[in-house]
Amino acid sequence: MLCPVDQRPLQRTELESTLPAFACGECAGHWLRFGDYLAWRERQPGDQPEVPAAAEMLETTLAAPAPGPRWCPDCGYLLTRYHVGRGVTFTLDRCGNCNGVWLDRAEWETLRSRGLHDNLHEMFGPGWQWAAREEQRRRQVDAQFERQLGATDFAQTREFGRWLADHPRRSEILAYLQWQAR
Repeated sequence: MLCPVDQRPLQRTELESTLPAFACGECAGHWLRFGDYLAWRERQPGDQPEVPAAAEMLETTLAAPAPGPRWCPDCGYLLTRYHVGRGVTFTLDRCGNCNGVWLDRAEWETLRSRGLHDNLHEMFGPGWQWAAREEQRRRQVDAQFERQLGATDFAQTREFGRWLADHPRRSEILAYLQWQAR
């Protein structure tokens, strides 16, 4: 069995106690068979609470994934990238044939630190992926407006927008602002 990143042999290991995986000694990635994950998940006492993203997220220290296609170490099918979301900016690679998952260096540790490691079975579903793409789109839109407005004006606009979002007289305030801007 070869690493999908650098084609080196994978060695048997454990990601958690009783969770077998295969590790690459060169890139420090892990191959996780989905059946092994599901069996481990069933033995867990319950869902771990999700930890909100910190201001300085752990995943910012992760290396960008190597470009190019990746192939399943078990069955040779193309791996597909899926967004994690929930404040986690990296993607996970999954085989569409055997459902195995490739985790790049420190991705499991990041998921674990956020309480998301026990949600792996949900991350590839349409609902989770829609929310992850929506989150990514919001980050892109925010970045675009911050470039256009500048950091200070964007921060003030965002603060005002948060205040306005829950205001009971939101529509009247917006009407007044439109009237003032003419």
